[in-house]
Amino acid sequence: MYSCTSANSGAATRVGASSPRSADHPEFITQNPQVRRLLAQADRVAESPATVLLTGESGTGKEVLARRLHRRSPRRRASFVRLNCAALPEGVLESELFGHEKGAFTGAVRQHLGRFELADRGTLFLDEIGAADMRVQLRLLRVLQEREFERVGGAETLRVDVRVIAATNVDLREEVRKRTFREDLFYRLNVVPLKLPPLRQRKGDIPLLVEHFIRRLAAQNGCKIRGIDAAALNHFLAYPWPGNVRQLENALERMVLLANDSLLREEDVPEEIIYWQDEEEPDLSQRDFKEARNSFERHFLCEALHRHRGVISQVAEDVGLSRKSLYAKLEHLDIDYQHYRT
Repeated sequence: MYSCTSANSGAATRVGASSPRSADHPEFITQNPQVRRLLAQADRVAESPATVLLTGESGTGKEVLARRLHRRSPRRRASFVRLNCAALPEGVLESELFGHEKGAFTGAVRQHLGRFELADRGTLFLDEIGAADMRVQLRLLRVLQEREFERVGGAETLRVDVRVIAATNVDLREEVRKRTFREDLFYRLNVVPLKLPPLRQRKGDIPLLVEHFIRRLAAQNGCKIRGIDAAALNHFLAYPWPGNVRQLENALERMVLLANDSLLREEDVPEEIIYWQDEEEPDLSQRDFKEARNSFERHFLCEALHRHRGVISQVAEDVGLSRKSLYAKLEHLDIDYQHYRT
């Protein structure tokens, strides 16, 4: 049993104050040498005004690292402003970044300050920067070079002092090769690149993360959960965590809320974690052709869902199916695409 409070028997292993975590890096709860080196690099960079590009899969902690950079910078007393570029459609993103004047377009009934103005003298975190369209990319390039811009529909040139931290879970070099991302903007953003490893590459941190999240979630929800048993933890260690730390936290929150005991057990572990092999790996031992084909298709589509974080339109384009055909195939193979939206 891995306990959040105490070890009650000789067979129990306590993961608590004596755990090999770094006291200097509480946000990351890590004993992984690669992550520790990354955090040391980030701390050195924090004092400078340099633009930083954070890369890594969804859920690896890019925003956590961005906030850490801000807190340890000379701008710590000013605002930390974030914007997810993938969450807004074309046109709206430009207005959110640079603001707009009253009457700039239909519905612009008043002046709107953009994120650059709100982040003046502070830090602007641009998540999913690869989703920005070419027009926005060009305007971003100008701000990074000249520190000035105009609001949408405005003539006044505004100057700002903003430290930009960008993040992406796609390969921007590949996007540059495909001509969907400006090469000059890439180099402006990539002054200091920091890459966060996926959770499956630092599984030694999983027991520490599990303990941390159980403590926090139990306190938040008023639950008397004291730990997790070895069988349940073994499933966590075996699972590849495509949604990384965010998915791990979400799974534990579900377990804490639904648990019938003070100890999280194997029966509390979500089925998608216990039976992940059925979806993630094709079963080549199948003797029946139809079953073997289904196994391959399941693996193929799950990989695509993972790459595109469950966004059906992107998956359909990637695999060459219509949205209707893709939905039908997912239903036939019993794949829950919502699971990948983490």
